[in-house]
Amino acid sequence: MSETALVLGGGGLTAYAWEIGMLAGLADAGLDLGGADVLAGTSAGSLLALDLAGGASPGELFEEQVHRRRPMMDVDFTLGMTVKYLWAALGSRDPETVVKRLGRLALKVRDMSEAEVFDAIRPQLPVQDWPERPVRLFATDALTGRTTGFGADSGIELLRAMAATCALPPLFPPITVGEGRWMDGGVRSTTNVDLMGDCRRVVALAPVPKGPGASPGAVDQGAVLTAGGARAAVLVPDREARRAFGRNPLDASRIPDAVRAGRRQAAAHVEQIGAVWHG
Repeated sequence: MSETALVLGGGGLTAYAWEIGMLAGLADAGLDLGGADVLAGTSAGSLLALDLAGGASPGELFEEQVHRRRPMMDVDFTLGMTVKYLWAALGSRDPETVVKRLGRLALKVRDMSEAEVFDAIRPQLPVQDWPERPVRLFATDALTGRTTGFGADSGIELLRAMAATCALPPLFPPITVGEGRWMDGGVRSTTNVDLMGDCRRVVALAPVPKGPGASPGAVDQGAVLTAGGARAAVLVPDREARRAFGRNPLDASRIPDAVRAGRRQAAAHVEQIGAVWHG
């Protein structure tokens, strides 16, 4: 069993920036969550997990974001795509059924190849091979609905695992791994923090606290860990941070405001996170 885990949720460019701001603010107070024994991510959170595993500090990442020094992937998630996603996500009150509906949506994507997904994701990778530190990138099998955290012991290359955790339907097609077709783990949960039951102390950053419809909420999933005996805390954006995000999570112009909002908000959680992290 691992001692500490940092779980980083998905939610687009503003989510990634807010998480960096939160980590930078906590580091200012002497809480270096980037040094966790296990780093886990879903979608955009997976990129940040790899940044930290590759040796980047929260402070360095903060400066990179506030000054927009890092070119981020330009994604056009159209209104039509949004409608299709919501139709699938809101079509049932059963979470497992929702995942299956989203899986069917993913499998219908025909206008982009897996190779094109790899080409889009490759420039975003801060490292080209699995880092030595334990990393889990959450993805969901569109065929079975099963969610797993891909890591160095999964037997697949890092690029394929990263493409899978970012393969949000109907933007990208699911990625083939073995007999499975894997899509963004965010179709099940924005953080998948409840899958970290093998860690004693868990902090999750959930820029999107809950997906649409029957998707489980990150705070409720954190409570599952606590009920199982772990120390766990789930942090979500406050009102000011949500305003900083704006309406479009893929709006790169919002990145500086989102990262600053995270750093500001972190001050309110130092005592809470310290109690979890240091026990």
